[in-house]
Amino acid sequence: MSQPHIQVAERAGQAAWTRNLARDLFPAAVTPFHWTLLRHPAEMAMRRAWADLGAALPDACFWRRGEDGRGLLNATLLGQAGRALHGAAWLNAPPEPAGAGLFDRLRAPGTIRRVQAQVAGILPEVTALQARLTDWLAWVQRLRWSQADLLQVMEELEPQAQTALRAYFSARAGLSAAHAEVARLVLGWWPACPPGLLLGLYAGLADLPSAAAAYALAALGPAPDAAARAAFLADYGHRGPGEAEPEAQRWADHPDRLLACAALPAARDAAHGQAVQTAAEQAFQARLGGRWQQLAPALAQARELCRAADLAWDCFVRVMSAAQSWLRAVAVEARAAGLIAEVTEVSYLELEELKQVATGEWHGAAARQCAARSRGAAPNGPMPVPSRRNRRSPPVPARPPARSSDQMVRTMASCAPPRPSCWWTWPTPARRLAGWRPPGCWTRRAIPGRRA
Repeated sequence: MSQPHIQVAERAGQAAWTRNLARDLFPAAVTPFHWTLLRHPAEMAMRRAWADLGAALPDACFWRRGEDGRGLLNATLLGQAGRALHGAAWLNAPPEPAGAGLFDRLRAPGTIRRVQAQVAGILPEVTALQARLTDWLAWVQRLRWSQADLLQVMEELEPQAQTALRAYFSARAGLSAAHAEVARLVLGWWPACPPGLLLGLYAGLADLPSAAAAYALAALGPAPDAAARAAFLADYGHRGPGEAEPEAQRWADHPDRLLACAALPAARDAAHGQAVQTAAEQAFQARLGGRWQQLAPALAQARELCRAADLAWDCFVRVMSAAQSWLRAVAVEARAAGLIAEVTEVSYLELEELKQVATGEWHGAAARQCAARSRGAAPNGPMPVPSRRNRRSPPVPARPPARSSDQMVRTMASCAPPRPSCWWTWPTPARRLAGWRPPGCWTRRAIPGRRA
């Protein structure tokens, strides 16, 4: 695995952590709701994806939060999974050779057949999942958000996220291995092949939701009529900038941003992508000759898995869009319960705290007690949320005077056992998008290799 992507070096038995793949789910410093919503589904989905491929993994955490608040993925654990599958390439890691022993040679064909059968079924499975989640998201968007609606969607969010992420991780694993096979064949026959030419073989793929959304956005133009805009939002209203986050600016919720982006000149269109792919194919045919026919089956599988991965990503984005709708609805209840001062602060609560609000377990007396304690501890800041692991929260550490926009939230332990929480000043969404990071004295610095 390439060293620039490793956040914590692997030495003396310590784990190595990477931002590869983790940046898809957690592109920036995560809020408490974002982390607690996805951490457990992502953990279970990753384990299920590898179990489907036949890799038994030790009891260790795949995910953690770095000291900068960004999500990290356990690269050491993924390396063990790849070795269990005899070197299945993953996250651009070079494939490792299978064992040389007799047992390894006997086991390898069965492993290969099992993996190939699992990979072959990914695209039909993801296609059916997208249709089901499309209907589910449409149902969520029609809700009037009674208490029964809040409870029902609350119970479905994590299972739906786990299902979508398992499909995405499986498709990504298959795509990484398939493209590694294509690259191995090409570089064996043409060692000086330009990397851009190799990637050009995928430039004209059709039926990719992400590419289709970009082309449709460019086709809207600066002044689309009402019918064209309605048709676009019906198909792609759940997409938008930061679409993996529950605070995303989705096209359906921000028509002004939609029109501003549609007015921008398009760098390329579908015809340009198809032309790039055709030119790359012709270059490979001229260079490889008859070997192009040997490359065609591996390339076809890689292209199919590219479609599957993008369909699975669209499924995940639909789940996050439903989570954002639920979050807006429960924010009203959280404000009424005294947990937050403004509905925009709801992302700084954890999922379990919002579940208590939705189920009515957060009583008015608890909210008043929390408000009284917050007024005594931080008179100029919004109300902090008490930890249920330790109701008697430790005192607030010294920090610069907080402005009214600062949010007080507690730290989250990604893998560590329960321990008393502490408070720090968390960036507002505007600061987070601008790359703001809390000073070092406000964060708990993680020791390399230690769970934080």
